Amino acid sequence: MIWKSPVAMVSTGLLTVAFVGVAMSAIRSHGATPAKSGVQRTGLRSGTASTARSTSFFHQAGFKTRALEHPLDPQLEPGDNLVPEKYRPTVMLKAREEFEQERGYRFNKIVRGSKEKKLIALTFDDGPHGEYTVQLLDVLKQTHTPATFFLVGKQVDKYPGLVQLEVMQGHELGNHTYDHVDLTQIPPELIGFELDECDKAIKRAVGVSPRFFRPPGGDYDVNVIREATRRSYVTSLWTDDPGDYAKPGADVVLQRTLDRLENGAIILLHDGIPETVSILPALIAESRKRGYEFVTISQLAKQR
Repeated sequence: MIWKSPVAMVSTGLLTVAFVGVAMSAIRSHGATPAKSGVQRTGLRSGTASTARSTSFFHQAGFKTRALEHPLDPQLEPGDNLVPEKYRPTVMLKAREEFEQERGYRFNKIVRGSKEKKLIALTFDDGPHGEYTVQLLDVLKQTHTPATFFLVGKQVDKYPGLVQLEVMQGHELGNHTYDHVDLTQIPPELIGFELDECDKAIKRAVGVSPRFFRPPGGDYDVNVIREATRRSYVTSLWTDDPGDYAKPGADVVLQRTLDRLENGAIILLHDGIPETVSILPALIAESRKRGYEFVTISQLAKQR
């Protein structure tokens, strides 16, 4: 049994019916149905624009899409509803984890690795992007550092070659939804659609499906967990969020990250932020100096 918040209970009631009606009308107007695989796109391998974008019907249905973090590359179509990037504080994630454990709520989730082993995981959300993903991958290659990339499906369709490069370099991929929408604010039918469309985008790029899923903003409820579980995903959160998405400055991001290093840490960073790329060599070097080994999320999960 999973605890169901009052908000989640409302979302499964009458409001869901209303939301689904609006959303489905918008989807049908674009000739797409969530239950099928067929949102038709052209030029996917070259990263050209889609002929049908799920962001379009999200905008028409009135749902807001989270802004992605890249200063030079607009991620959303003109007219899309934007809300600022916002993540749950780590202390809130820890409190929720304790609450769920105390009450015996169980589902496939990883928040941290073993407290007994000096293993840590670097994770990067919201990519791929153009220039900065290439720079990020160069640093990881030069330092022989594995990482896990939680990818946004529409970005995968724009830059499939970068996803292929991530796999070729031995990094792990995760599902971060297709449109980077707040999953707790949409009906269950569209939650599943977001997960499925991202999965399809990754499959188009590299031919495999990811095992891990990270909800945008770390926001999840009973419906999000149900849809992720139906697809056999392991929900991945984090222990260390230095807030690089808010661009507090490279020195601040580095110091925050190093101050919170601990055994089994999952570090949340973002693909597409120049300050993050600039501090990465120092972060990796200092972490190794302290005796930590970098691993992917799946490797971290195996050592728990």
